[in-house]
Amino acid sequence: MRTTFVSTLALWNSSKTSLDKLQTGLVKANKELVTGRESDVGLKLGYKTGQTLSLRQDRAEIDALIDSNASILLRMKSSTTALDQVRTNSDKFMDALIATPLSSSSIPTLMYQAKANLQNLISSMNSTVGGQYIFGGINSQEKPLNDYAGGTPPLRADVSIPVSGLSAGDVIRFSVGGTSDQVFGVTAETTVDDLVVSINAAVTASPSTLSGVEASRDPVTGNLVLKSTDPTGNTDVTGSFKDGAGTPVEGSVTRSPRAAIASAFRSTFGFGVNDAAVSTITPDAMKSFLDGPYAALFEGDNWKDWSNASSQNIQSRISTKEKVEASANANDPGIQKMAMAYTMIFDLGLDRLGERTREALVNKAIATFSEATTGVTTMQSKLGAVQEKVEEADERMSLQKDIFDAKIIHLEAVDPAEAKVRVDRLMTQIQTSYSLTAQLKSMSLINYL
Repeated sequence: MRTTFVSTLALWNSSKTSLDKLQTGLVKANKELVTGRESDVGLKLGYKTGQTLSLRQDRAEIDALIDSNASILLRMKSSTTALDQVRTNSDKFMDALIATPLSSSSIPTLMYQAKANLQNLISSMNSTVGGQYIFGGINSQEKPLNDYAGGTPPLRADVSIPVSGLSAGDVIRFSVGGTSDQVFGVTAETTVDDLVVSINAAVTASPSTLSGVEASRDPVTGNLVLKSTDPTGNTDVTGSFKDGAGTPVEGSVTRSPRAAIASAFRSTFGFGVNDAAVSTITPDAMKSFLDGPYAALFEGDNWKDWSNASSQNIQSRISTKEKVEASANANDPGIQKMAMAYTMIFDLGLDRLGERTREALVNKAIATFSEATTGVTTMQSKLGAVQEKVEEADERMSLQKDIFDAKIIHLEAVDPAEAKVRVDRLMTQIQTSYSLTAQLKSMSLINYL
C-alpha cells in the first residue's frame, strides 16, 4: 500500500487561485447589478451585437438633435421677445403720433422719442444668445445693425474710386460727412498719381479750392483713394468718377445711415436738414422725396449702410428627416420700414417744415409704421410656426427614444434579482475561501510536536 501527501502550501495556493476567479466573477456581477446590462454584451449577443450598436447609434443621434433643438428654441424665444418689444414700441409711438396735435411743444418730444425708439430697435436687432447675433442670419458673428450716427463696426474714413482712361473734361466728385459735393475737373492729368498730386495741391493751396480730404493711390487696386481730414470729425466720404461721356462710377465706401440720409436730402433739395430753407419744401416735393430717394436708402444695396446681416437665415435639422429656417434677420422689410418711419420723424427737419408739409410727412410716417408693424408680426408668426415644429419634433423623438430604449433593454438587460443572487452567492464563497485560507495558514507540524 502506498501513501501520498498534500502539503499545506499546495492547499493554500489552490484556494488563492479559486479566490481570484471568484473576485473576477464578483466584479462582473456587481457591474451588471449597477448598470442593468450585460458586462460583456458582445459575448452575450454574438451575431446580434451589430443590432444593439445600431440602436445605440440611432438613440445617440436623437439625443444630439434634442440638445440642438433646445438651443434653437432658446434662439426662437429670444427672437420673438425682441420682436415683441419692437412691435410694442412701434404701436405706442404710432398711437401717440396719431393722437398728439403737432405743436412747437409736442414736436420736440415726438422727435426725441422717435430717436430713442430707433436706438432701441437697433439694440434689439443686435441681441445675442450664446455669443451669436440672433438677427444676423448666417452672419451671426457680426452686429446686424450699425449705429445710426457713427457706424458700428467703425466706418472706413475713405472712399476708393476706380479711375481709368483719364482725359480733359472728366470729373471727380466727392462729399465729406454729408456736406455739399466738391468737384475736381481733370485738365492735364493722365494717371492716378497725377490726380493725387493735383488734388492734394488744391487742398493745400491758399486759398484752397478743395477741403477735408487727402488723396493717395491704392497700391493694390490702383484706385484713387480720398481719406477724410475734416477738422470737425466727419469721417463719411463718398465719391464718384465721371468720364467725358457723362457715365458716373461710384466709389466703394461704407457710410453711416445718418450720412446717407443727409446726402440724399441735400442732393434732392440743395440744402441740409438744419437749413432754414427747409420751411420752403412743398408737400408734393416732400412726398416725391419720401417715395423716391429716401425710400431707396432702405432697400437693396443701400440698406448695407444700415445692415451687416445676411438675408439668408440659418437652416437647422430638427429631426432625422426635417430641416427648418431657424432664425430671422435684420434685412426683413418690416425692420427696414420701422427704421424708415422713425428716421422720418426725427431727422428730416420735422420742426422746421411748413404745416402742410409736416402733415404730409407725419401721414407718410403713420402709414409706414402700419406696414412695419405688419411686417414684424409676420416675422413673429414665422418664428412661432418654426417653434411649434421644433416642439412637435421633440415630442416625436422622445417617443422614438423610448422605443429604442425598450429594444436595447430587451437585448442587453439582465435580471436584477438574478444578478443580486449571484453577487450574494459570490460574496459568501469569497468569505468562505478567506476563512479556509486563514485556517490553512495556521496549520503547522510544530503544533503537534
